[in-house]
Amino acid sequence: MKHVAYRDEHAIAKVVEKFERCAFGLEEFTHARHLTVASWYLCHFPPDEAQARMRTGLVRFIEHHGKQGYHETITRFWMELIRTFLDCLPKNASIMEKVNKTMELYGNKDVLFKYYTRERVLSEVAKGEWIEPDLRSIGCGAP
Repeated sequence: MKHVAYRDEHAIAKVVEKFERCAFGLEEFTHARHLTVASWYLCHFPPDEAQARMRTGLVRFIEHHGKQGYHETITRFWMELIRTFLDCLPKNASIMEKVNKTMELYGNKDVLFKYYTRERVLSEVAKGEWIEPDLRSIGCGAP
């Protein structure tokens, strides 16, 4: 499903707020919404705090829906990839521009497999702790 660009920062903030309240259904919290929340956090907080908020929020969201499945490497990968990308954008870009550009570039979740082999990223070790990509390093360039 193609994401429609955000028209204002309020719409982005609303996605973050709904995520934090666990107001999305499991199937409603799409890859696009994951990217939205991650980008918002990275625009508002230092990288370590943004990562911690994303981890805490995802664990809470998953538990709220009675599921398991938090994956440390996948979460951190997206946070690192987005942070690196945002750092390469002009400093005067608005949050709306930053989020929309992130969505445009990384809207396909299979980008992950340009950086990791399936075996490595889907391993039990990768689920519980950060492991580095094995196909290419994270940088400013397009996926």
